[in-house]
Amino acid sequence: MKRIEIIVCDDHPLIAQGLSSFIGQKEDLIIVATATTARELRETLAITSADILLLDINLPDGNGLELCPEIKKKYPELKILALSNFNERSIILRMLHNGASGYLLKSSSTAEIEKAIRNIVDGNLHFGKEAQKILTTITAQELIEIPPVTKREKEVLKYLADGLTTPQIAEKMFVSAVTVDSHRKSLMQKFEVNKTVLLLQRAREWGMI
Repeated sequence: MKRIEIIVCDDHPLIAQGLSSFIGQKEDLIIVATATTARELRETLAITSADILLLDINLPDGNGLELCPEIKKKYPELKILALSNFNERSIILRMLHNGASGYLLKSSSTAEIEKAIRNIVDGNLHFGKEAQKILTTITAQELIEIPPVTKREKEVLKYLADGLTTPQIAEKMFVSAVTVDSHRKSLMQKFEVNKTVLLLQRAREWGMI
């Protein structure tokens, strides 16, 4: 009988201990490593193979939203199940886009967690009941792949969301106003919108700001 190997990344001791205690009772499930920070997780993944990663959204030195695509790019075979206290539409949608195979609230029962692990390892997606309610309202437009955005474009998005003008953004980024406008136009083209207000609305829907 092949055992399902699991890595748990969560900075709350009670969560990690609870999962370890529960999973330890299952003959075909085994936790091969645990991590409490993004740094520890990177170090762990470099030396430990597993079938599935239970990933906390909020970590002391990072978050699952950013870690998920990074991990999937480096370890494409590793399945990721997001664990979170947040049941927000933008977070669920972004984790889905970033390669997660499932999303559960930390309040989920152990039976639900076990079911999610087994479904995901079998190649399926698994979302908790609350997440499912949100996913049923997602439009086809929202399921379009989120376009790649550069680091500088992300900066421009943040400053636009803060209400800064082009000259103000240029001053903060130490670039010309022309360069800022170029980044803005590039973002609008990628997001398929023609107004800044629509650009910001789309960015918020995708959890980018």
